[in-house]
Amino acid sequence: METLRGNLKAAKSKVQADEAGFAMDESRLRRAKEELENCVVKAPRSGLVIHPSAAAWKETPDIAEGVNVRKDQTLLLMPDLSKMQVKVGIHESMVDRVKSGQLARITLPDQTLEGKVASVSPVTRPGGWWTGGVVKYDTIIELPSVEGLKPGMSAEVEVIMDRHIGVLTIPVAAVVETEAGAFCWIKTADGTRRRALQLGDSNDSFIVVKAGLKEGEEVILNALALIDETQDEARKPLEDAKPRRPVKSETDHVD
Repeated sequence: METLRGNLKAAKSKVQADEAGFAMDESRLRRAKEELENCVVKAPRSGLVIHPSAAAWKETPDIAEGVNVRKDQTLLLMPDLSKMQVKVGIHESMVDRVKSGQLARITLPDQTLEGKVASVSPVTRPGGWWTGGVVKYDTIIELPSVEGLKPGMSAEVEVIMDRHIGVLTIPVAAVVETEAGAFCWIKTADGTRRRALQLGDSNDSFIVVKAGLKEGEEVILNALALIDETQDEARKPLEDAKPRRPVKSETDHVD
């Protein structure tokens, strides 16, 4: 009888251990089924799906068959093609003149669009040896909803900071900026004459002349190379002079 009681007690202990192991197996099975369901990623809408780019220093991509993933890791990107934008860097010398709401001209490989400045970052891009010491601020340009826009396309952006109608302009190449001010040289019946200029806005080609010239007067292009007098002016230090530069067009990417 004692032997039988001992065998019964041992059998009951084994049953309890088996039941505990069975409960653990059931828990692991439920967790595995949940993980399997979570492995199926369903898109909330139809559209384009993009794998995030791996860092340049990595030898293998972040997303691949059999690779472990972590919490909050970006597995896929699904852009809304009806709300596209361009991110462009604006040089620090011009960023104060770029405001939200200004119009912009975006040149794509096969078309040109009219956009609008959505935001200008209050902080600069992170600096490093790869930036060459150039300070730029990220600016977002909203694009209209048109066919053919795709993420990653190259774009050339021109921000329209102001419009001038009926003003006097001359080519930028005709202006010589010195410590004493801006000058140009004009052709007259008695030879060339220097004129002091009061200048306004400029772009890559022309600059607005507020005072110093009259319409119809003929200015000399590239006066530094053609007139000896300009060499003496150009050698003077430009201590307080600031270069007049428009917002430079850059190549960035459409997001």
